[in-house]
Amino acid sequence: MKNDVFDNYALYDASGNKYDFMFMEIDQVLQLGTASFSALNQHDFFKVIYITEGEGVYYADLQAFELKKGDICFVGDFQQQRWSVNRSIKGYIIHFKFAFLTKFISNHFFVQELAFFNQFTVHNLLENHTLGNRVEHAIQSILHELKLEINKDIDLIRIYLLEILLISKREIDRKNQVKTERVNSNILVEQFEQLIENHFCEYKFPKEYAKHLRVTPNYLNSICRKMKDKSAGDLIRDRILVESKRLLTTTNLSASEIAYRLNFKDSSYFTRFFKKYVDLTPDEYRKKH
Repeated sequence: MKNDVFDNYALYDASGNKYDFMFMEIDQVLQLGTASFSALNQHDFFKVIYITEGEGVYYADLQAFELKKGDICFVGDFQQQRWSVNRSIKGYIIHFKFAFLTKFISNHFFVQELAFFNQFTVHNLLENHTLGNRVEHAIQSILHELKLEINKDIDLIRIYLLEILLISKREIDRKNQVKTERVNSNILVEQFEQLIENHFCEYKFPKEYAKHLRVTPNYLNSICRKMKDKSAGDLIRDRILVESKRLLTTTNLSASEIAYRLNFKDSSYFTRFFKKYVDLTPDEYRKKH
């Protein structure tokens, strides 16, 4: 029997059985007011929020998150929440308890294992049109199914909700992997640059540094191109050239003495190297600067 302010948005089958699932438009939530929204949070629902228009601020565990069109958000069942929004904001909120899905799938810990429910998570679907279209289609399919007076299929609603969760998980996992790879790449390049700083007089070739970094020369080169838009060899050469110019302009060392200090096999090789990249001989560069 319907005896709750939220029952108008709850899922019932044809026999009047109530399921642990509610579907609400954001403006319906706002119309319920702060007290009702607080009461709703005490029902231990997981939430999927999808913003279709406008913008606003959502507070989860006292932290503010700015939401905009295309954002899909995941809220755990334990988080304190409230809205502070522009009234133009539109979208949907799916409330469900994990039992709604565990009655349908074999893994009864499926929802709890979704990392994005452990903290408030926002992902913008406009960044990936394919994903956005799939989520939009799944939400509209849920809405269509809920509006059916007869032959409402609860399992179809579960399937659409699972689709939203699974494809979102895949995209968020992909983004996290990209972020992790970028962090690891940054660390590798920083280690490489530090090695160059310490050993540019000693090591002249990427393979020597790659050995110390325990990666292949090809991998080191590809990461440098990706992160610095330069090859590993370019970074080594640039540091040697900087030191060469510094010694030419701040000391009275001859080109031969500089070649020796920088560990070139002879002064003529150093001169050819310098002229190739600076377009001046060491002596010409010194006179000009």
